[in-house]
Amino acid sequence: MSGVLKLISILAGVILWQVLATVVINDPSFLVSPLVVAAKGYEMLFVTGELYPHIFASAGIFFEGMILGALIGVPLGFLMALSPAVRDYVTPWMSALYTTPRIAFAPVILLWFGIGWGSKVVIVFLGCVFPILINAFYGMRLVSREFIEVARSFRLSRGRLFAKVLLPASIPFILAGLRLAVGRGLTGVAIAEWFGATEGLGYMIFFAGQTFNIPILFVCVAVFAVLGIIGFQILKLIEDFATPWRAELEVR
Repeated sequence: MSGVLKLISILAGVILWQVLATVVINDPSFLVSPLVVAAKGYEMLFVTGELYPHIFASAGIFFEGMILGALIGVPLGFLMALSPAVRDYVTPWMSALYTTPRIAFAPVILLWFGIGWGSKVVIVFLGCVFPILINAFYGMRLVSREFIEVARSFRLSRGRLFAKVLLPASIPFILAGLRLAVGRGLTGVAIAEWFGATEGLGYMIFFAGQTFNIPILFVCVAVFAVLGIIGFQILKLIEDFATPWRAELEVR
């Protein structure tokens, strides 16, 4: 039933888009129909193949920034949860950097790291790391006190307490942070590729907007959306596999 409702939702959105483009607005310089976008996407994927290098470039930047964000965000979130000194030291910087729009940092990052691959990865990293860090922090802090007391009654060492109780209880929060980071990371890819890039989906969107090539613009936006959906679904599968016990607790 859930799959049917999702399919109905997608079809309803496409139909609404078609009606808006062909009946309400009826001006391809403002909005093109999904049929035009699908035809252009098919051409760019299977006829000219020009879309593949841009997809690979954007995907590479995204995965490197995402992995770097996870490698730094998860341990730092745990340290903040377990050490008041680390928490007090990091929190002001985390709050300032998280609330500042990343596009404001882009010119400075480009100045520091150049217009190559590194600056783009840093911009994506800044988008990914904070949702991961915050969720890892709260995942560790919100572990049930009863679980900890039971573990201590069995005289578990601090290492085994972390590995057997704290870390498993934090996994759903970490995966939720990763899912939030997918959207922020893809946004970071688009921002990074607006400045000094020669390839990538963000570069194509910027170039298409400058030249009023609306079909290509919507194709690239659609590819971003598909990549986001794929990322969400992969993490959902990982969550179902890693925390099977949560299925019994979820509200249906």
